[in-house]
Amino acid sequence: MKELKATRLAPGDRWTIIGDEEGERVYSSLTECLNAIFTQTGVTQFFMDARQGEVHTEDGVAKPEPIKKFSLYGEEM
Repeated sequence: MKELKATRLAPGDRWTIIGDEEGERVYSSLTECLNAIFTQTGVTQFFMDARQGEVHTEDGVAKPEPIKKFSLYGEEM
């Protein structure tokens, strides 16, 4: 399941890590932010959403499938 790790601060290429232990530190570039995430978590695969200005990581846990519900007569609800 993807987890939000960082967001972009407008204007420009400034980034902040969500839940950073060092407080609200602002990184001056995306590369600097990704390096900080790597040193904190050890994760090397990042997922970017350029329009939203977000960096996500994959935690390796699959999203659980919703439980199907059926009526008394066996029809799917």
